[in-house]
Amino acid sequence: MTGLLVAQSDDRRSLEKELLKYPQNGDDARGRKWLTLAANLRINFMTEPVLPQILVTNTLTRRKEPLKSLDPSGNKIRMYACGVTVYDDCHIGHAMQAIFFDVIRRYLEFAGYDVTYVRNFTDVDDKIIDRAKQRGMSPARLAQDMIESSDRDMEAIGVRPADHQPRVSEMIPQIVHMIQDLIRDEAAYATKSGDVYYRVRRKSDYGKLSGRNPDELRSGTRDLVQGDKEDPLDFALWKKDDVPDASWDSPWGRGRPGWHIECSAMSKEYLGNSFEIHGGGRDLVFPHHENEIAQSESANKAPYASCWMHCGLLTIEKQKMSKSLGNHITIQDFLKSWTPEVLRFGILQYHYSSNVDFSKAVFQQCHRRLLYFYETLDLLNQMAPEKVSAPADPLNHHWLIGEFHKAMSDDFNTAAALASLNKAMKAGRELAAGKKSAP
Repeated sequence: MTGLLVAQSDDRRSLEKELLKYPQNGDDARGRKWLTLAANLRINFMTEPVLPQILVTNTLTRRKEPLKSLDPSGNKIRMYACGVTVYDDCHIGHAMQAIFFDVIRRYLEFAGYDVTYVRNFTDVDDKIIDRAKQRGMSPARLAQDMIESSDRDMEAIGVRPADHQPRVSEMIPQIVHMIQDLIRDEAAYATKSGDVYYRVRRKSDYGKLSGRNPDELRSGTRDLVQGDKEDPLDFALWKKDDVPDASWDSPWGRGRPGWHIECSAMSKEYLGNSFEIHGGGRDLVFPHHENEIAQSESANKAPYASCWMHCGLLTIEKQKMSKSLGNHITIQDFLKSWTPEVLRFGILQYHYSSNVDFSKAVFQQCHRRLLYFYETLDLLNQMAPEKVSAPADPLNHHWLIGEFHKAMSDDFNTAAALASLNKAMKAGRELAAGKKSAP
């Protein structure tokens, strides 16, 4: 299915050049079939009329609203998505979020936006340190191995690399600088023990993303203040530590950054103080994204991300995926039984904000549906250059592209976009079977 995405010209020769990039066998041969069909029908996606305004459900405002560029050109979209913590191989839950934001980025580019996409690697974390100890290796070596594994997994499932893929370990100077700014403004404080905390009470609108009230959060904590913290709600910006390969010198002594400040520093480095889209899983809304907003807006004296998008969660047969339940599926294990297209198709049948539930039966159904699509395309390809001219006909590519745009410009509704493709495939089968008359 990915082959059609690269067909950017109605010039036959250009499409034939694209065809040469694909081998004659395997899954890539299927991509050739899409390109062949595009060449025969002379489809040009990139010269379609200007799209209507893209609407996005914004977690911050709790409304569906127009996506607006903050750049004076009105044509730039900067997007940051929280990436993986690299202590183990990626599982299909990681794939779900990566695929959704990959498609969102692709559609924004397709719509004519100049997109800068940042997706980070968290390569400094307690889980990495603990796993490295178990394996008898350094945290830095484990993180590097897992980053390379993640890159291979993403390539295998058709996820394009982000424009920038920063690592926490590469951003320590920027993180330290941001913490210093917060301390100078008294939005943060260093303790005698060498830790640094953010003062949550200094942010008057803390809780605006998650809808949580600091007073209610305070009443839900133990009265005992942990360590040198002034308030139980305060969160760590810097932690005293001396683990080799996972700690750095700082004005407060040797240590490592807290989780939340990492993304604030990385997004600022590549996207600036303010940008258009920040994404991640729904489980990150609080405390991670809430704390990102607080520290970033305090340090930068500017609004952070204007639109927040959150993906749903993935379950296996209605249960949370975990190794203890025996339903933990890595991307590598999935690809031993199914093609990458099955995974992408299965995920994109859902809206990005919906929870996704998978099972073997679902994978089988996706596999059968993909075969149906390819068989239908083969039948239509054999009939080319037959033309379908009725404007409202699902076989008319202008109708199909219009329905695709209608779905994707309405909160990136991949489920509705695939439903339109289903209509086109059904009409194609009817035409091939003689139940539908060609014009």
